[in-house]
Amino acid sequence: MSKKLLFISLLFSQVLLFGEYEDAQELFNDAACMDCHNNEDFVAKKGKITDFKKLCNIVDACRFSNDADWFDDESLNVSEYLNYKFYKFKK
Repeated sequence: MSKKLLFISLLFSQVLLFGEYEDAQELFNDAACMDCHNNEDFVAKKGKITDFKKLCNIVDACRFSNDADWFDDESLNVSEYLNYKFYKFKK
């Protein structure tokens, strides 16, 4: 019974994470981030973005300079989405 419960819990957590990433991807697309960026921009470059905290700072800078109408938690979700998809930094 406990193995089934553990499996269901893991499955449910993956569904929740996917949902958050899906929402973050929608925010990213709605803000037209790819109008200024391309996939090559989302590669950790020496001295630019070296950890998750710096990634969050860059996402916030883009958010404010482009008047993206995101709440703080949405900006964090976009940062986590970009980290998951491109950077793979430890948090």
